[in-house]
Amino acid sequence: MNKPVDVIATFNTSGEIKPLYVRVEENRALYTRKIEKIEYDREEKFAGTSSILYGCYISVGDQLKKIKIKYNTNTHQWLLVE
Repeated sequence: MNKPVDVIATFNTSGEIKPLYVRVEENRALYTRKIEKIEYDREEKFAGTSSILYGCYISVGDQLKKIKIKYNTNTHQWLLVE
């Protein structure tokens, strides 16, 4: 299931995207979590839709939690991949 999320990201002069923060819902509340590490990023194409999938670690308290987020390059929308 893909769920729309808010992401703060930077773009460099080469056009590369680096997500910095993601807003996730936990226990019916919204939290902004810092992306501590990007394990990988890869381009995907599915049914004519281009996207970039990121495997990231976010800070949750004193632990790191692995998440996957996807950037749709056609709609410019971020999705949490579950």
